[in-house]
Amino acid sequence: MRPARLRLPAHCRPTDSHIAAEQEALVGHFTARLQAGDSPTDDDLAEELGDEVRPQLSSLVAKGWLVVDAERSLTLSRIGQAAVSSRRDVFGGGPGQ
Repeated sequence: MRPARLRLPAHCRPTDSHIAAEQEALVGHFTARLQAGDSPTDDDLAEELGDEVRPQLSSLVAKGWLVVDAERSLTLSRIGQAAVSSRRDVFGGGPGQ
């Protein structure tokens, strides 16, 4: 007998993991900050890059690329880590590299 496959509820699954060029640039900037040892919040990034990044950050969270931890810091999700690691040409590597 095969074990049942666990499936996340629809509201927990990203509906679209593709991101726009603007979002790629934001992920690249964010990844560079992580590599430098920083753990920015959305407020930190909005202060640095302008309030117009807030909708992009929300979209990246909704798509499963970023997650918010208990201290409100943003971090790359497993989806984001995998994408960054596989797209070094775009993102310049992953956290810790």
